[in-house]
Amino acid sequence: MKLHTPIALGNEGLRQSLGALGIVLANTDTISSLSAGDVSNVHGQICLANDSLLRQSEYIEELTAFAISYDSMVGNRLRQLRDFLAPPRSSNSRIVRLTTYDENEPWETVDYTRVKRGILGDFAQVRQRKASKSDLQCPNRGLSVLLDRDQLKDKPEWQQTHTKWLIDIMMRATVLESIALHYASAVQAAAVWNPVSNPDLEIKNDILTLADTTGFYPLCVAYGDRAALKRQTAYEQQLTAGSLARAEQFTEEQIATALGVDRVLINAERYQATSTTKQELLGSNVLIFTSVEAEGPMDPSNQVRHIANAAYGGGDYAVYVTEHGTKLITLTVENYELLHQQHTSGEMQIAVA
Repeated sequence: MKLHTPIALGNEGLRQSLGALGIVLANTDTISSLSAGDVSNVHGQICLANDSLLRQSEYIEELTAFAISYDSMVGNRLRQLRDFLAPPRSSNSRIVRLTTYDENEPWETVDYTRVKRGILGDFAQVRQRKASKSDLQCPNRGLSVLLDRDQLKDKPEWQQTHTKWLIDIMMRATVLESIALHYASAVQAAAVWNPVSNPDLEIKNDILTLADTTGFYPLCVAYGDRAALKRQTAYEQQLTAGSLARAEQFTEEQIATALGVDRVLINAERYQATSTTKQELLGSNVLIFTSVEAEGPMDPSNQVRHIANAAYGGGDYAVYVTEHGTKLITLTVENYELLHQQHTSGEMQIAVA
């Protein structure tokens, strides 16, 4: 009995041997013919199974279990916190010219006898208001992610997913910078909220203290998640009619009414502090400050966020997709943004224990 030597797949001798029997292994040309629907040249040929062809014909269902719910439940709150701490101020240029007046001049006064003109006399004169001008430039900010095209198969929304992700990262960076600027300007204070304290009354006294500095009530109060919980717990533990009524006032609108301010925000946003833990942005702190949403010629906001957008897409952010060869793609998100602490007085940071 004659033994035949095995021939390895892919060997040219195999192709010749099978060719003598009328068997042709499918190659690139054969696959192209099949894809084009031209079967006249490949009828009767034996083709090796190809995994990529099986995947093209087999429907794969992909489930997204987290991203969509995150965007709808939490994503907008991050933007709300950013704009609460630093309301946006749009500009047509990267260069912003800012006029700053003396913060004490609006409250100047004179003896009431000086405003009365005597017979044949002139009115008393006061000096002209002083102002200084400065030019601010919005820095270019951005992040990029390098993507492999093979990893994007069956992901038709990969651009939206990565764009939203990068914008969220940039917004967290903005929020962390904003909080650091607020804390650097704020008067530092501490409070202990327990069953014998009155958190709302303490905050109202702090508001009055700041009004003695600026001349007007601060308009905004931001509570960290834990600070808001300590407020509610302190009232609940007192078990009196007044304290229980206060404990039931736990929405942002209700607390704002109790404090006599325009807006209150209770922050629940977090960021990745370590590989295993997430940290709340404000924590056990309460921040009292002034923030005005609408733009105007006289802006009392402690901090604003200047944005240059006219020449760069007309929005807060611009997105670029750059291809590198056949497989790599870079997606970039950028903006022009400047956080400016324009009033350093009238802020207080209260660390609650």
